[in-house]
Amino acid sequence: MVKAVVGEESQLQLAEDRLSRSSEPAQVGLVIGKLNSALDRGFVFDLVPTPQNDAGQPACSVLEPAKDNKKKGSKSKSQTSDSSSNLVIDKDWVAEHARQVSRMMVGGIKVVGIYVWASEAAFKNSTMVLCQTVKGVAEAASTLEDDLDVGLLIHICYSPRSIKSMSLVIFEQQRYMLLRLPIYQEKTSKSETLVDVLCNGISNYVKELRGAKAVIDGNLVVNDEACTTGGLHEVELLLPFMKDMYIEACSQKDVVGVVNFTGSLCSFSFLNSKEPISQAVADIKDDIIRSLRSRLDIICDEADEDPGPIDNGIKEAGNDLASEKPVSQLVLHSLRKNCNLSLPRRVFVPWLAGTYICDYLQPSETLEVLKDHCVELMSMEAPNDASKILEPEEEAIRVSTRSFWDVVIPYCSTSSSTQEKNIEITGKENSQKTSKSPSLYFVAAVIILLLSVLVGFVFVRKS
Repeated sequence: MVKAVVGEESQLQLAEDRLSRSSEPAQVGLVIGKLNSALDRGFVFDLVPTPQNDAGQPACSVLEPAKDNKKKGSKSKSQTSDSSSNLVIDKDWVAEHARQVSRMMVGGIKVVGIYVWASEAAFKNSTMVLCQTVKGVAEAASTLEDDLDVGLLIHICYSPRSIKSMSLVIFEQQRYMLLRLPIYQEKTSKSETLVDVLCNGISNYVKELRGAKAVIDGNLVVNDEACTTGGLHEVELLLPFMKDMYIEACSQKDVVGVVNFTGSLCSFSFLNSKEPISQAVADIKDDIIRSLRSRLDIICDEADEDPGPIDNGIKEAGNDLASEKPVSQLVLHSLRKNCNLSLPRRVFVPWLAGTYICDYLQPSETLEVLKDHCVELMSMEAPNDASKILEPEEEAIRVSTRSFWDVVIPYCSTSSSTQEKNIEITGKENSQKTSKSPSLYFVAAVIILLLSVLVGFVFVRKS
C-alpha cells in the first residue's frame, strides 16, 4: 500500500506548466515512476500525455450534459453543466500507450498509473471509467508475475501542487547471454514454435536469475544496507551453477535440435536515497527479464502485423528465400535446415537527472526511428548528437537453431573445460573397458591353446 508520493521537481514542474498552458478541458496520460511497498512510498519521475488515437481524436474528453434552454436559465445551465459533466476516456488506447512506453523503461522505473487533468466535478463523476483505465494500464504495463497489483491515479486540478525533489543513484550491469534450449520431437510435445521455445527458456532463466548473487564495485552484496555514495556503480551478477542444456539435450533421445540464444545485454537501475542496495539488485534482475521479453514481444508484434514473408534477419541456411511463415509460427521440429534470427538491440537515450530510457531497434532500423518513438510515446525530443545515445550492446542477441547432429558432433570434438573433463573421464572408462576386453580374449585364447596342446600330447603318448 502506497501512503505517500514524492515527485521529481524539475520534470513535474514542466508538466504542470504544460498543462496550465493547455487549451484542452481534459487530458489523460501515464505516470512514470517507482512503487516501493517496503517504504509505503511512490516516486513519480514524469507525467507523459497519451497522444491522439489513430482517428486523430484525443484520448480524453469531457462529455457535457444535454442543454434545455426552455426549462432552465443561463445560470442554472452553467451550474448543471459543471456538476454533471464527466470524462470520456479511450481506455484501450491508453492501455496500448502504456504497453509501448513500458518497453522503454529501464531498471525499476515503470508505468505506475495514470494522471488526469480535469475539473473537480468531472473527476468525481467519472469514478468507474477512471478505475477501468487504471486497471487496463496496470495489466498492459505488467510483464512479470510479481509486479505489484497497485496503480496510481493522480488528479491534477486547476490549482498548483507542492512538489518535492529527489536524487537518484545509477547502477549498470553488462553481461553476455548464453542459453541452449532443446527442441523436442513432435510426439513428445505439442508443435512448438520458436517463440514457444524462447518463452519457456526465458522463464527457466528467470528462476536462475532470481538466485544470483550480486557484486557491486567489486564488493559482494550481503546486507540490506543503503547506498552512501553517488555516481555510477558497476554491478556483476553471479549465477548459480546450472545444468548445461547442451549436455542434457545430447543425452535425450527425444531431442531433435537445440536453439542457441547468445549476445550481449546491458541493464541499468536507478535508486533513490531512501531505498536499500538490494532494491537496485532486484531492479537490475527485473530489467534483464523485461528486456528479453520486450524483444520477443516486438518480434511477435511485427509478425502479427505482417503475415507475409518477413525480413527481420531470419533466414534458413542454404536458402536464399526468407521463410514464408512469420517467426512466431515457425514449428522447429519440422525445420530441415538451420535457422538464424537477430533480436532487436537495445539503445539508451538520456532522460532526467542522469537516467535513461531505452528503445529497441531492428537490424535494418536507424536512430531516426528512435527519435520518432521519443516524440510519439514520451513527448520528448531525442538528442540530435548521436554520441549522447548509448549503444553498449556490441554483439546483438541472436537466436539460431541447430539439428541434433550439428549439436552432437561439435560437442564431441570441442567443448568447454568442464565438458572436456567429462569426455576425458568417459574416454578413460571406455578405454578401461576396451583394454579389459582384449585382455579377457587373450587369456581365453591362451587357455584354449594350452588345452589343445595338452590334449594333443595325451593322444600322442597313447598312440
